[in-house]
Amino acid sequence: MWRGSPWFCKLVCPSGTLFGGVPLVAANERLRAAAGWLFAWKLALLVVLLLLSVAVYRPFCRYLCPLGTIYGMFNSVSIYRYTLDGAKCTDCGACAGACKLNIDPRVNANASACIRCGACASACPHGAISRGCFPGK
Repeated sequence: MWRGSPWFCKLVCPSGTLFGGVPLVAANERLRAAAGWLFAWKLALLVVLLLLSVAVYRPFCRYLCPLGTIYGMFNSVSIYRYTLDGAKCTDCGACAGACKLNIDPRVNANASACIRCGACASACPHGAISRGCFPGK
């Protein structure tokens, strides 16, 4: 069976660098001497993402992670959905203000960038947003 190279994990994903590479290199002098351009690249990417995290909510997930993109494509047909009840909604904007991803559920309650955290539904003072498997049915 053909298996492709894990290029994304090798060149982009900072998780292994954060949880494995940095502790190992910090604890072992021989590994520090052996660390090359790839470790330096991943460490630089990790530092940039950590600094960016101060200003942007979940920058890796939002801009680099392919898994989030794939999941996002299925938000519009997902079984777990958000439903906005127009009769209850007063357009107060509390739901949009609570969303850390700058999504307005009044425009698209199941936007592709939505991570289903539930902040919009919790923030709605009128209960206009329901969530769950086929909500409202």
